Amino acid sequence: MLDFSPEAVQALRTDARCNDTIAFTLRAQAGADTDAFPAVRDALMATADRHLRLAVHQRALARALEDARNAARHGTMGKTG
Repeated sequence: MLDFSPEAVQALRTDARCNDTIAFTLRAQAGADTDAFPAVRDALMATADRHLRLAVHQRALARALEDARNAARHGTMGKTG
């Protein structure tokens, strides 16, 4: 079952911040390591991009869970327009 708790939403946001940090660290490492092979730099940048995309999805999921929880609390779940 999907967890709509505030703790689950906060955990997603925390994980997104961690993925941002990892991505920026990888990008800095790729840019600073001038002796690295181009393939290694490309791999670091690709991994950083994946972490950033994951962070975006985690934030979107956190927003969706929060919206669903709020809608259920206010009795608007499943209502349109």
